[in-house]
Amino acid sequence: MNYGEMKQIFQELKRTSPKDDLTAHIIFTEGSFTKEYPLLSRTYRVSSDNKAFWPHMFSKSIFAGCLDGTDQGVRLDWYMAEEGNADGWKVEDCYILEQMRDVAAIPHLTRTEQEDGTVCYFFGDTCIRVRESHEDGKIRLEPVAGDQTACGEWVELPIDRVHGYCILLERYLNREV
Repeated sequence: MNYGEMKQIFQELKRTSPKDDLTAHIIFTEGSFTKEYPLLSRTYRVSSDNKAFWPHMFSKSIFAGCLDGTDQGVRLDWYMAEEGNADGWKVEDCYILEQMRDVAAIPHLTRTEQEDGTVCYFFGDTCIRVRESHEDGKIRLEPVAGDQTACGEWVELPIDRVHGYCILLERYLNREV
């Protein structure tokens, strides 16, 4: 989806269900930066609970962090072309995690430990392979790879999507949903 569609969904959510939140990934184009960055460095996780999405807010701030962890607490609205910065970062793509394929199947997941120490989570037509750890009594998932069936064949998921599924799986496993 494009950024305008995502923003509209977030704004409508805050207008109608202010206690609910959604999470999205915003991917910026490679050409937005003066040096080359990998996909995870150009992908930022953003919550609908930012002032830019709330009605009647004076501030229009959007805080986010990139998926590789190197750039956290960034005020994206200062950098984004779509937020009025003519030479700013341009959005390549964005998507809402809670609307990704097979999310509704997460409560029916199957967990399988692998010989290499990783863990596979199967739900719907999706398989996510992770490194699992525990921190402060919570399960943490480090993305390794993921696949989904498409037209009867398994297709590899981009690592940003695997990150998204890990976030949703952590919420479910830690009973944060």
